[in-house]
Amino acid sequence: MFFKFYQAKIFNNKMKINIIKIVAIVLILMGSTFSCKNDDFNIENLYAQPLPVIQKCVQGKWKWIETYGLCGVFATKPPSNTIVNITKDSVVTTGDNDALNQACTFSYRWEKDSVQWGYTTFVMWNNEKNKGEWYFDKIQNDSLYIHDFTLGPCGYILSYLFKRIN
Repeated sequence: MFFKFYQAKIFNNKMKINIIKIVAIVLILMGSTFSCKNDDFNIENLYAQPLPVIQKCVQGKWKWIETYGLCGVFATKPPSNTIVNITKDSVVTTGDNDALNQACTFSYRWEKDSVQWGYTTFVMWNNEKNKGEWYFDKIQNDSLYIHDFTLGPCGYILSYLFKRIN
């Protein structure tokens, strides 16, 4: 009788160890998959990721490459040295000679909301204006694709392209 109990106890301990190993491997793979620092890193559906993944992926220094109307109405390039620094709770935008761009500098919080495309995602909510500012579409080769939360003055969606600065 004691031998059967002992064998069952060993089996349960082996199972527990195997489960712990599997969980550890899964966590390691998830951590490496969502690093967002790899030069070849791509997330086609950043909007569908959990908030910690979005936060980790968007924080950092970015060069503002382009602004465009999503309906293809126009595309413009910002001044050549526009840098956007996204921290855990603020966006600070500077231009030539490190001059602060007040119009694109704000503190924020995250709120989950529906967007124009019919899905729900985490929106960067501008604390000063108390409105949704941006939501994040995807990352391709260190380029971050962003959309305005609200429609532009002519009813189109403004979108932005930022390139990560290493």
